[in-house]
Amino acid sequence: MISRRNPTNIRDLKPGMSRVDLDVKVAEVSEPREIVAGGGRRRIRELRVEDETGSMTLVLWDEKSLQNVRVGDHLRIRNGFVTSYKGDWRINVGRYGEVIRNP
Repeated sequence: MISRRNPTNIRDLKPGMSRVDLDVKVAEVSEPREIVAGGGRRRIRELRVEDETGSMTLVLWDEKSLQNVRVGDHLRIRNGFVTSYKGDWRINVGRYGEVIRNP
């Protein structure tokens, strides 16, 4: 089910936020890779995304990392969460989140 909350702007995000909705454009795309996290091997894909207020790293976890995403795509993020990794703030889409490509 798609959330009906108003999207947040990138400039308003802070680590610890959850249930975040965003509408963004993809600026950079990395290849999926495996990492060790939470005691096991996980797959992630990092993207650089932007809106009219700024840019941020978007991390797609596990099966979401396999989505076909390209530079220039518009994404609607639902139920993301914000973390800080090595001082870089990131929006994450994991098990309970949703990514809609070119809504």
